Amino acid sequence: MERYSKVGMQELDQRLSKIVEAARKKPVSVYRYGAPWGWIVSQDDWQGALKEVSSYIPAGHSLVLLRPQIDEVLDQHRDLLQALSAEPGMLIAPRTVLQILLLQLLYSVPSEQQLHEQLNYNLLFRWFVGLDLTQRVWGIHVLQRDIATLLGNPRAVQLIQKIIGEVFCGALLHMPEFSLNFALMHTWLARHAHTSTSSN
Repeated sequence: MERYSKVGMQELDQRLSKIVEAARKKPVSVYRYGAPWGWIVSQDDWQGALKEVSSYIPAGHSLVLLRPQIDEVLDQHRDLLQALSAEPGMLIAPRTVLQILLLQLLYSVPSEQQLHEQLNYNLLFRWFVGLDLTQRVWGIHVLQRDIATLLGNPRAVQLIQKIIGEVFCGALLHMPEFSLNFALMHTWLARHAHTSTSSN
């Protein structure tokens, strides 16, 4: 069998069957006008490339170890999450938005724009919020709007604070990969300070 690793469009037209046969053994790069244009790969190689996101995440990563505790707290507040999902225009599941905001806090992501970028290419972030390898991330405007909706609800912000307090605060000293942005958490809480005061 002839071996191919890189072919041009003309050669592809002339020797398609042989090149496809060669690609069953090893992926073949197709060039067009001297620049990479695409790949011919076997079904096995393609399926292997589409592994679950979780397969790329180390089992001993701190976020993986703490995930069950986070889920337990969220499960205890299903009624709140259900109520938030009924907010007008809310397109992303509130549970997912809460997870996204936890990532922003834990890794001190400075802006929603950068948070959106991380969700596009950071496999740990994608795994944590339930995105697989082929799912597209929500548009930046949708993400910003749903974040604003959730942060506008004092009970949602208090839930974030509860997760940080119950799950992470005792573990942060032993988990240097986290860089918790306490200032951002205080900013979110300060928006609803009058609500807490008036309810007392």
